[in-house]
Amino acid sequence: MQELIETLDDFTWENYKDISDALVSFSDHAVEDEMFRQASIYSYYYGLMSVAKKTVNQRSLQLTRYTAQLRKTAKLESSTKLTAKDLDDLVLSEDQYLARQTLVDEATFKYEMIKGLVRALEQKKDMLQQV
Repeated sequence: MQELIETLDDFTWENYKDISDALVSFSDHAVEDEMFRQASIYSYYYGLMSVAKKTVNQRSLQLTRYTAQLRKTAKLESSTKLTAKDLDDLVLSEDQYLARQTLVDEATFKYEMIKGLVRALEQKKDMLQQV
């Protein structure tokens, strides 16, 4: 089961459905075995979700810091007082801002997909208990 995703880098939208299907499937004849494995699998994916969340937080902080530095530099270099709208326009027009925002978006996307897998494992546990 752990071979499904070795690292966050291996996790993509293209393999999400296959991973999801593999995680939630079980045989009625192997419910006891699945119950024993469920906690370990859940723990692994919960840990992976935590790593993904950490990545989101780090990239968000880097984006915020970059934005603050860009605004500060613009204020210092400007001979006129810049409005908040001027500073927003300056930040949003920077290619580096867009690149960093894209990294945040990608990290958030992976985090949300893994969070979905963790929720699916929670539902699998409930199904196993009912069976």
